[in-house]
Amino acid sequence: MRHKWRKLKVPDKTLPWIHTLLTSLFWSIFFNHLSLDSRFFITFLGFLTALTFILFRFEKLKYLFGNKVFFTLHLVVLVLISLALVGKETDFLHLKPFDEGYLLFFVGSIVGILSKTFLRTQPVGQLVVLSSVGILLASKNIFATVGFLLGNLVSADIYSRRRDTVWEIAAVTAGNLVFTLLLLGFWLQESPSCVWKVLYLYPLSLVSEIFILFGLQKLLDLLPFMYSDEKLEKLANISNPLIEKMMLEAPGTYHHSVMVSLLAEGLAKKLGADALLTRVGAMFHDIGKLVNPQYFIENVNGENPHKYLKPEVSASIIKNHVEEGITLARKYNLPEEIVRFIPEHQGTKLIKYFYYKALKENPHVDERKFRYSGPIPQSKETAIVMITDTVEAMVRTLKNPTVQEIKQTVHKALNMLKEEGQLCSSNLTEEELKTIEKLLTELILSYYHERVKYPEKPKR
Repeated sequence: MRHKWRKLKVPDKTLPWIHTLLTSLFWSIFFNHLSLDSRFFITFLGFLTALTFILFRFEKLKYLFGNKVFFTLHLVVLVLISLALVGKETDFLHLKPFDEGYLLFFVGSIVGILSKTFLRTQPVGQLVVLSSVGILLASKNIFATVGFLLGNLVSADIYSRRRDTVWEIAAVTAGNLVFTLLLLGFWLQESPSCVWKVLYLYPLSLVSEIFILFGLQKLLDLLPFMYSDEKLEKLANISNPLIEKMMLEAPGTYHHSVMVSLLAEGLAKKLGADALLTRVGAMFHDIGKLVNPQYFIENVNGENPHKYLKPEVSASIIKNHVEEGITLARKYNLPEEIVRFIPEHQGTKLIKYFYYKALKENPHVDERKFRYSGPIPQSKETAIVMITDTVEAMVRTLKNPTVQEIKQTVHKALNMLKEEGQLCSSNLTEEELKTIEKLLTELILSYYHERVKYPEKPKR
């Protein structure tokens, strides 16, 4: 039996849905078969927290809760709905008979915003739909369920357009309005004489939701695996030990990473991708080079150390910077969204310089020894970094590049990546690739523009 458990593997994409099935079972037992009193409420929450912690720590069942961010956010929703039920029992806002109003007061439309904040490029629909199941079981009201679902999808969409405080408040305002209107439709049928209570419920819900949202974001940021925009931005700061180490021990790699991050962020903004994630991911995409910085051309001062190595050995050193980068990233607790940039920015590309060198010595050399292990980019963000990294490295080899040379280099790099199939899983359309080529050419030209030579002081 032990042997079977050890062999059992579940694909990462199924983890949230297994979680959905198990937690829906918890919801069903909690709301349909058990009565709610204060002692039971405390006991149940303690039991659920202990059980989920044990299941996560228990190696045999750890795969059930592999997505820690998703699981944590759903646990937060569980607590919020439980608070709404306590509010319903105590009726401290005097909303009777509109008990569903406490769901608006404690839960409202913040689930969509929290999803966008911490899940970032991952789909938020799973968490919103799963939370809607909890709302349905808690309220047994289809209007409250649909209102919650639509309100949170609206708030998530608004916040994703511009991730700052003003838009966050606007997202809560719009999402809560949708939720309130759906509840109002139900209340008009049930008890139209008491509908006036909405006049104070809606503004109160806005204030409570904004404070709950900002408070939760700060609290969740304390967890090592949760990253809001503010916390993510601090990662790429020069005070980060990894960045500082790169700057001192691999200055060429640091300069290359800064250039790639600036270029990639500009492209991501124009394409509607996650610009902050792209910039931070680009800063860490080559951290594996810190292990052997002297073997990478941008850090070489003097004789090339690959001169006396066999092509297979050189290729192995170059390839290893990916695995070493992943190890370093996990050692320094970088989020998984950033770790993905390390292997995906190289994909399964061929290390051509050493492969062609090996072919001269042995025409039957195994090509696989000279290819990165992958995977190829699985998102627009990692694909943008791959394109920018490739182009920046190719442009760097040009001496005094002209406008025409830069245009040809960008075009050649993109065609090469497309022909090798490196971009086929990135969700980048052909139109977007044309936009990338145009914008990247303009950005590189602006960085490498010709400067005017200042005249020297004439001699008497």
